[in-house]
Amino acid sequence: ATKQALELLQDNYPEFVAKQVFINVPWWYLAFYTMISPFMTQRTKSKFVFAGPAKSAETLFKYIPPEQVPIQYGGLSVDYCDCNPDFSDADPATEMTVKPGTKQTVEITIYEKCVLVWEIRVVGWEVSYGAEFKPNTKDSYTVIIQKPRKMSGKDEPVVSQSFKVGELGKVLLTVDNPASKKKKLLYRFKVKPFCD
Repeated sequence: ATKQALELLQDNYPEFVAKQVFINVPWWYLAFYTMISPFMTQRTKSKFVFAGPAKSAETLFKYIPPEQVPIQYGGLSVDYCDCNPDFSDADPATEMTVKPGTKQTVEITIYEKCVLVWEIRVVGWEVSYGAEFKPNTKDSYTVIIQKPRKMSGKDEPVVSQSFKVGELGKVLLTVDNPASKKKKLLYRFKVKPFCD
């Protein structure tokens, strides 16, 4: 009966999908899949992707852009009105890797007076995050936008901030990863007109 059910499943159902991604899969399900996979054809097995809770976001990013993955699964997608009305799913995100025990700085150069709006996320957090503005003028002072603070997995999944820029310079977003595992950093920004 099991063999007939598997034949029926692999002959009909997988033909409708290119890839089926299962996320937050418990260990016992992976063990069960390992036991039944020898009875499936290679073509059918190639259509299934499994990821445990620790690898869910990373696995989804292989198939879906981060800006379209909902925040509860590690991405940046929120309902347009709920979190940050400045960004939508159509606004592209940049993805970076923060190596273990290193700092990663995102540098955004400002060429005109404007309001800079950005959102940043580190999948799983457990890093320190800070933001500052460094003007180009020689005698100007660095402005701290966000004092470096430790962000845990329980904090807000996406940090949304803005800064009114009155002179040329650059905004530096710094992520310090003291952990022994690499982290996935996602960010995007927009330059809006400066209104006095």
